[in-house]
Amino acid sequence: MQWNMDFELSALVVLLVVGYLQLRGCYVPIKRSRIFLAITILEGLTVVCNVVSKGLLYYLGLDKYMSARPIIDVYYMLQYGVAVLIMAYLIAWSGRRPQKNKLSGILFLLPVVVYLEEVIRNFATHHLYTYSGRFGYLETDAINVLNGVAAYCILYGVVYCVVHERFNTFGRLTTMAGLGLAMIVAVFLQQRMPDVVFVDFAMAMVLLIVYFVAQNPSEMLDYNTQILNRNMMEELLGNDIVAGRSFEIIVLDLDDFRFVNKTFGVAVCDMLLMQVAHFLTSLAGMGSVYRYGDDRFAVQLKDEIQREKMLEQLHERFRHPWITEDVSVMLSTTISCISCPEDGDQLETIIDVIDYSVLLAKRAGKGGVVYAKDMDLHAMRKEQAIEQAVEMAIERDTIEVYYQPIFNTEKQAYTSAEALVRIHDDLLGNISPEIFIPIAERNGSIVKLGTMIFEKVCRFISEQNLEETSIEYIEINVSVVQCIQSDFVDTLNEIMDRYHVRPEQINLEITETAASNSFAILQENVERLYQQGISFSLDDYGSGYATIGYIHRFPFCIIKLDKLMVWDAFENERAGITLKHTVGMLKELKMHIVAEGVETDEQQNKLSDIGCDYLQGWYYSKAVSEQEFVEIIKEAC
Repeated sequence: MQWNMDFELSALVVLLVVGYLQLRGCYVPIKRSRIFLAITILEGLTVVCNVVSKGLLYYLGLDKYMSARPIIDVYYMLQYGVAVLIMAYLIAWSGRRPQKNKLSGILFLLPVVVYLEEVIRNFATHHLYTYSGRFGYLETDAINVLNGVAAYCILYGVVYCVVHERFNTFGRLTTMAGLGLAMIVAVFLQQRMPDVVFVDFAMAMVLLIVYFVAQNPSEMLDYNTQILNRNMMEELLGNDIVAGRSFEIIVLDLDDFRFVNKTFGVAVCDMLLMQVAHFLTSLAGMGSVYRYGDDRFAVQLKDEIQREKMLEQLHERFRHPWITEDVSVMLSTTISCISCPEDGDQLETIIDVIDYSVLLAKRAGKGGVVYAKDMDLHAMRKEQAIEQAVEMAIERDTIEVYYQPIFNTEKQAYTSAEALVRIHDDLLGNISPEIFIPIAERNGSIVKLGTMIFEKVCRFISEQNLEETSIEYIEINVSVVQCIQSDFVDTLNEIMDRYHVRPEQINLEITETAASNSFAILQENVERLYQQGISFSLDDYGSGYATIGYIHRFPFCIIKLDKLMVWDAFENERAGITLKHTVGMLKELKMHIVAEGVETDEQQNKLSDIGCDYLQGWYYSKAVSEQEFVEIIKEAC
């Protein structure tokens, strides 16, 4: 009998390509990579055994059948052993060992036991195939047991991977499931077409596809430094957490690396990052080094002893310059240390602790070391809850704008108001802007939040026809993050045009802290809006950042005195003198003055006497809803 071996030879070529791709220098030595390499090797040996056994029968004749028997037995052992390894490979993706669950362990071991029993018995009895003088060796019905084992292994692996999946994408899972089912079909089709040996070629093509979909080193390694990337970090940490292993993490955040990038260029910085990665890899020993972010690395270690030893070496190394071909650069790094499971027993918690600890370390000062165990993790979780509440409020458009009337001392009427944002969460209750605004600025949601508030104010001005009341303008607080956006001016103009709001009806409040950052961009945007007719207020004057330079450089027409400055003036004689002369100075500069925090009759009388143009505070009204504000204005008129 002649066998068509073209598919087998093609399979061997494909397997050689897959093996070469894995071992060409980017091999990532993790569990599933080792199993995948083992599958490739076993499948290659399977093809070789099949070619050799059929070659013996073809060239030496069917009378040499007995001499080919050992090779045929090994062929069946390898071919169905590959199916068992495929099951192990799919399970390795989940990071959850079947032994952790009694039922899962039994379901995993059952096909392994049946496989071992069948192949061992076959070496003794050769019951999986029989000899035919005309057709050579033919598979018996007993082979269906191993076919069932192969189908079971692939199906169980796919189901297990899907049920316990943590790190796969939907597309990757779908691809692997489809390929698994394709292999099952190929195995059973092979029985119906014994003269064309194509199942090994199908297996080789599956391995090639899986390599590019799930095993490609470019998906696991950072491109620049060739160390494990963040995705692999989360996968491997998750596996260790699920396995109940304890470990230590050191996170290094390179200080002022963006400045280094701008100063020396991208090429030099890439070389520096490679040097840091190589140094960390040389120290890690049995640990793992990851590229966690653009200028951030993480090292996973076994215990505190390794951690403290590495910290000493890190401090010593960063005392010396990092030298490339062209430059010598001094780098400093801020370090945070996290212990698992003490600081978190879930992957999500560990990632949050890492990010929060680095943030705290930066706040404490560059070049320092913080330990997660010393942090207030309750505060971290509360901050995260607030962040989620803000994002949810933006998504659901449940943000409310309240208005606090501002009293004009000359006209003895309310002529303006300050728009104040309010967020209520079912679990957290009312959240103070002093808390959620800084959080929104840090995560970038302040831009969308600020735009939403501005639009709500413009809609309110338009719907309530405020220009027909005593209200001349509404004051809206803007964040520095908003002010430095390139489309800031265009966004505001588009909203005002949509609601037919005149620029004179808007006053933007800028805090002194905002004025101290990104000066050039801020000044350009302010000047453009000022030329259009929007007025500006300097908010929180006297809160600790004051400098007369801001008043000289920006076209402020209103200065808002911080409430603490106002309150101090009524409790401390020197503070009262300071307030009086501050008001006098601002009046000479032709500025209008708003005194915040007015709560008593005494305060409003004295503040009016020393020249404050506007008064704002609970003495007149707290911040109220839109409808209440409209009623207050109507009653005042």
